[in-house]
Amino acid sequence: MREFLRKYRAELAAIQLPPGLRRWTAKIGKVFEEEGVEFVILGKSCYGACDLADKEAKQVGADVLVHYGHADMGLPASLPVLFVEARMLVNVTEKLEQGFEEIDSRRVGVVTTVQHVGELQKVRELLTSRGIEVAIGKPGFRARYPGQVLGCDMGSATSVMGEVDEFLYLGTGRFHPLGVALVTGKEVLTINPITGNFERWSRETESFLKKRRALVARAACCRRFGVVTSTKIGQARFKLARHLVEKLTKAGKDVQMILVDEVTPETLGDFGLDAVVCAACPRIPIDDAERFEIPLLTPFELSLVLGERWEGYRLDVVKAIDF
Repeated sequence: MREFLRKYRAELAAIQLPPGLRRWTAKIGKVFEEEGVEFVILGKSCYGACDLADKEAKQVGADVLVHYGHADMGLPASLPVLFVEARMLVNVTEKLEQGFEEIDSRRVGVVTTVQHVGELQKVRELLTSRGIEVAIGKPGFRARYPGQVLGCDMGSATSVMGEVDEFLYLGTGRFHPLGVALVTGKEVLTINPITGNFERWSRETESFLKKRRALVARAACCRRFGVVTSTKIGQARFKLARHLVEKLTKAGKDVQMILVDEVTPETLGDFGLDAVVCAACPRIPIDDAERFEIPLLTPFELSLVLGERWEGYRLDVVKAIDF
């Protein structure tokens, strides 16, 4: 941090924090104060490295942006950016030892988020010592570390899915283990590094697919569609959005392309739409579906609406050609 501020001779730094770290603003600010650097907290959203606030930092005249919590995706920025990755200080191997009997397979792929990537080698050593063959996959298009998965990049799972019988996910939340299960077709066992609780995702996957089939069926009767993408630098999938608009137009649907900062029921509620296809963050249609009164579809689900046969679910992942 200090070397970064000195290197760019920063006089004013913009700080971007996810909600979970904002309570530590006073402590974080001490480093800047000690370096004689003025700072401003950017209160906009901070959903990931895809949601980089470099434009806002430039607007306030900042010399640098310090983005907390996430790993660099390699996206272009209009000023120097330092990514301060979050690491959760919990003993994952201790929790894993307590519930070791939950693991059913002899070949296991291990995946996690950036908060726990530092624990992966310890987990590998523990499992290997118990006679389990461990695979930690190479990151894909956007992830930075082996074994790291993102909502838009499951490469660390798909790169080793042919080598394992099941996956072990270290972390909290439902999207990442569900995503791994969907893209690999493998059983996923999760361990919560905080509570030590284990959970299997086969039932969750079945429930998810049932809900998405129902959503697709609802959308098949719709006439007025919106295709929405975002102004966020890592979510602005304009080529994909235009492609989806073309598909809907050819199918005889009324369609509007909409550009927003955040995809919310409030931002889309005034357009009089029957259904919306999301060409922004892949997590939004999955995590936020219940917030919307109308169907919020992924690009794959639109293909089903327009007549493609359901032959296995395909998760939406971000590709370079989408932009």
